[in-house]
Amino acid sequence: MKTVLPLLAIHLRARREARGLSQEQAAELLGVDKDTLSRWERGMNKPRGPEIIAALRHHYGINQHELDGWFGEWILREESPEERYYIRGYEYLSAHEMDEEDLVQALIDLDVALVPHMSSLDEGSVAQWAPVFRDSPFTWRLLTFGERIVGYWHYVCLKEPYFLRARNGELRDSGITSGAIEAPSYLTPSRSFKMYVVMVGVHPAHQHLGAGSRLIASFVREVQRAAANGLFFEEVVAVAYTPQGHDLCRGFGLSPSVVHGSAATGSNRPHVYHASWHQVMRSEPFAGALKMTSAYATRFGVT
Repeated sequence: MKTVLPLLAIHLRARREARGLSQEQAAELLGVDKDTLSRWERGMNKPRGPEIIAALRHHYGINQHELDGWFGEWILREESPEERYYIRGYEYLSAHEMDEEDLVQALIDLDVALVPHMSSLDEGSVAQWAPVFRDSPFTWRLLTFGERIVGYWHYVCLKEPYFLRARNGELRDSGITSGAIEAPSYLTPSRSFKMYVVMVGVHPAHQHLGAGSRLIASFVREVQRAAANGLFFEEVVAVAYTPQGHDLCRGFGLSPSVVHGSAATGSNRPHVYHASWHQVMRSEPFAGALKMTSAYATRFGVT
């Protein structure tokens, strides 16, 4: 029986050949030996380490979304039950006897690994964020590896004045309180909201293991579920602090607008991204989301 190669192996060879590189030439560019590269292309091993991944992205023209998909397919082949990624919500807090304060502290610790140059003004505090998580339970999910939190996504629905400040790059996360948000609820359908994406991130040690694709898929499922229950979004704003953040924003159809008024300086200055939700729905992650498209068309009278 013919062995089916992992997608990672197939695409690495295809990218190399598309650039007219021999294995020797590619190995030299990537800083590895020919045997190592050959094992990648035969599906015997996978690239490891941030330097090698960065070199692959640069020399092979690979984006983060593609990497997540290829590594994710590899992980599905080899993972064991105790080393598996899970999407969790409030049930994780109950199982670990945590409250919202404990959760926010864990996420702030994770943010330090995700965006080391983020200031406390841009981050916010446990006392400020815990009530926001408590008041808006449907707008966040955790990614765990076994029982460890290794990533999460979180958005809030901002009231109009705060959303305008966010869109203009004037709102720092430390300024987001319960008074600034609207809490979507399935008990109050036929509402539309303005989404501010606080974070979509995976710990650097897990970014190239397919974890990101699972986290993004869970976000897509949740906003589809929201539409099915009569909760809709009009616009979305996000702030990109890292190269991965810029890639992710563009991947969801957002466009850069202004430089954020962050405490960061120089090359670390984050940028604000913005889009209407109809632009987001046309992005690749929502390809095939016909029920959501139909629900929005019915709600807003456009396609």
